[in-house]
Amino acid sequence: MNIEKRENQIISDNQISPVQRIEKILRGSESYEIEFKTLLTSSFEKEAWLNAFINDSHHGFIHGNQVRQASLKLMENLSPAEREELTREGNDISNTDSEKCAKLATEIAAIFHDSGRFNKQGEVIAEEQYAHHILSAERAELFCEKLELTALIPYVKEAILCHDFQSEESTPELKSPKSIIGKLVQSSDQLGWFHPDSINRTLNYNNAVGIPFYKESLTTKERMDWQPGTISKDALTVMLRQLFGPTGPERFGINFAQEKVEKYKQELEEKILEIAKQYNLADEVKEAIRETRTLYEK
Repeated sequence: MNIEKRENQIISDNQISPVQRIEKILRGSESYEIEFKTLLTSSFEKEAWLNAFINDSHHGFIHGNQVRQASLKLMENLSPAEREELTREGNDISNTDSEKCAKLATEIAAIFHDSGRFNKQGEVIAEEQYAHHILSAERAELFCEKLELTALIPYVKEAILCHDFQSEESTPELKSPKSIIGKLVQSSDQLGWFHPDSINRTLNYNNAVGIPFYKESLTTKERMDWQPGTISKDALTVMLRQLFGPTGPERFGINFAQEKVEKYKQELEEKILEIAKQYNLADEVKEAIRETRTLYEK
């Protein structure tokens, strides 16, 4: 039986709960990504943004699925107190499917968290990026409504609206998530900033919105004054924030994530320098890293 027929058969089955129906679709085979894309297509009827989201290399479905997978790994490493709170949140959603609901809310939020980076036409416009979390939350809410998962919406929306919070100084317009569901998505997404493999993704995104790798006229202070969520003048500014950005509990609310992020930094710096060599800017970037580190350590 193909995916579309199996989906229709499951969704038409009124003998089981909405969560159980989605669980059957998403857990019924090893083709999770294919089946989630099928749900997206049936929910949004091939809107232009969805096509761009599914095929994008920096903030699309691939990235969302990576955050989903990372969230599930963090979920396996929760402290007793964190696990107790996640259980409470699941019970708040459903008395019968509490564990599945908490997990599903986390996964849906992870998949959708950056979907708002693509406007209705499927374009990535630099000036529109500051509000991407709001559009992402709206799309996730619509998805949950269409799949009769309305009980998940408060947790899904909070996770998405808070996923970019870094600190009160860096992202004053955002709030840190209060729920473990939100902290799982936020921590997983923010860990991606520090992961050594994130540098190419950063470069691809900045290329997509027309931002160069390096702008010689920028001072170290100008780079440090850049705020996430606003347009940077070069990609190196973003990379330096990845290397030296805040790593406190408000940004990494899961204990295991706080331990993990510190292990990424050395290799992350090496990856930035590899990119610099490709642009014949190794000396300039080394100096920018040295100056930025000196200021951050004061």
